Amino acid sequence: MQTLEILKDATFKILTARGTGSGFYLKEENLILTNHHVVEGFQEVAVEDDDKNRILGRVILTNPDMDIAILRLAKKLEVEHGISIDDTLIPSRQQKVFALGYPFGMPFTITEGIVSNPEQHMNGKHFVQTDAAINPGNSGGPLVTQDGKLVGINSSKFNNADNVGFAIPTKAVKEAIDSVKKNEEDKFSLQCPSCGNLSYEVKEFCDNCGATLQKDVFDVLALTEFSQFIEDSLAELDVNPVLTRAGHEFWEFHQGSSLIRVFVMDRNYLYLTSPINNLPKQNLEELYKYLISSDQGEFNLGVYKNTIFVSYRIHMTDIFKDDDTKADIKNKIKALALKADELDDFFVDEYNCTMSTYARNV
Repeated sequence: MQTLEILKDATFKILTARGTGSGFYLKEENLILTNHHVVEGFQEVAVEDDDKNRILGRVILTNPDMDIAILRLAKKLEVEHGISIDDTLIPSRQQKVFALGYPFGMPFTITEGIVSNPEQHMNGKHFVQTDAAINPGNSGGPLVTQDGKLVGINSSKFNNADNVGFAIPTKAVKEAIDSVKKNEEDKFSLQCPSCGNLSYEVKEFCDNCGATLQKDVFDVLALTEFSQFIEDSLAELDVNPVLTRAGHEFWEFHQGSSLIRVFVMDRNYLYLTSPINNLPKQNLEELYKYLISSDQGEFNLGVYKNTIFVSYRIHMTDIFKDDDTKADIKNKIKALALKADELDDFFVDEYNCTMSTYARNV
């Protein structure tokens, strides 16, 4: 398992305004591979490593027919071992395989299984069928052998059956990589499902073979007025809003060491919150006195399941009352982020708390 643990550094969480998935790094090509359905509706996404560091990824190829997408990162990764493709590898029944990824948006996981069928035929295509657990969030992650060679891209599972998952075979992966090499300017492109030719703009038919193309892949998901307001506010913190997206009307980012979350609760309230510290094991009385009596302005300090939070909420209808209110909320997002980064160090120094498990080392 040591080889697989090393590959944690080459397996990433992919985050968009719709949710999360997984992806993996091909070092030789300097590319991230994932599923089309993970990045569908976006041409820029956040790519996060297991240490919670995020980098911008641009979609430079997508193929909805094979459910493959390829990303180019804003900078080259310092990763010692990428996922490798062995042209001689032919998966066989009962061969041991491992699914790597971030199921349900959780931290990195490895699940073990076997190849149930190396060429399962479905909907006119072949997939690698496996009984390794593939759950939502695993999509786009690698299915690998015990020595870390790529078997396929985890893609889907049968919802009403146990241990029936599918991966896109390496043949289709290599064809996508060969096609993207022609994309010298790293533009967003659609790979023809028939001949592999790339289109860089909306077209009904492939210029090369005449196959019908899925035109709507060029459509970018439009943000709601509320989401645009939040992302404009985050931009004022010198944060790229794309890097903060973590699902529908949910944003999170680190201000210094503190994790900041911005989300809608019950469609009624905007919440700003940060899990800043864990409670100490001893001498809690003085800490509780401070939490109860401390004046943090419009922000609230509280404890939930052994974690200290600083939070703020406002009813959604109050946000857009007038321009002054909108400006005030923008200021509060910035102020809460800075307050959280200040308070976590304060509680460590004054009350012997530890940093929250959500904190990032800085």
